[in-house]
Amino acid sequence: MFKDRVVVVTGAASGIGKQTATEFARQAAQVVVADIDERRGAAVVADMRNDGLDAVFVRTDLTSEADCAHLIATATFGRLDVLVNNAGIEISTPLHEMSEQEWDRLVDTNLKSMFLCSKHALRHMVGATNGAIVNVCSVSGLVAWPGIAAYNATKGGVMMLTKSLAVDYAPYNIRANCVCPSIIDTPMTDTSIGNDASVKEAKAKLNPIGRLGTPEDVANAILFLASEKSSFITGAALTVDGGYTAI
Repeated sequence: MFKDRVVVVTGAASGIGKQTATEFARQAAQVVVADIDERRGAAVVADMRNDGLDAVFVRTDLTSEADCAHLIATATFGRLDVLVNNAGIEISTPLHEMSEQEWDRLVDTNLKSMFLCSKHALRHMVGATNGAIVNVCSVSGLVAWPGIAAYNATKGGVMMLTKSLAVDYAPYNIRANCVCPSIIDTPMTDTSIGNDASVKEAKAKLNPIGRLGTPEDVANAILFLASEKSSFITGAALTVDGGYTAI
């Protein structure tokens, strides 16, 4: 499906990003793994190459325009077909106690990084009059998850950025969509809610389907939105939430 397509996945050293990068490579894409964590990012690419998959790692501080420009310019084999803006963090400090530094870190990582990567990716895609951008948003971009107001705000920004990209770049045959996961069983989730089985079981019950999502669940949705099977879909927010937002 993605044979010889060049795909950049940010935040790909673990969790959803790692699984997404691996699934693209399994579909014969040339995958660029971007992350600030050099040790884990390089390990992901080493594992993929051991399986005969085509991947390279580029250490990237996604809050730095210079790094994002370098990523897109030097690691995309002269072309770019798909950008997956996946990198994100969660800080659960209550808003009235949150420092300006925490707010800036959330906004820079969750929203500014998507602006920077999209900006430089679009310069390739506009010239080619072709491309797909998939942003990893969250159900927090659709509903206010309690206790994480700043995180919710960044994901609301991702939602509107996605819609704006879809409208502005449709004339260039560039599509932009986002996926909105609920709680996914990843290292980031372990950091935010802990790795206790009883806590995870309680969180799973928030989803009508009765389980936490997996990185594979989200990766499958991302690959669909990046593929020609979704060629008439742009500006969409695809929930991957086990029915959470249907309640």
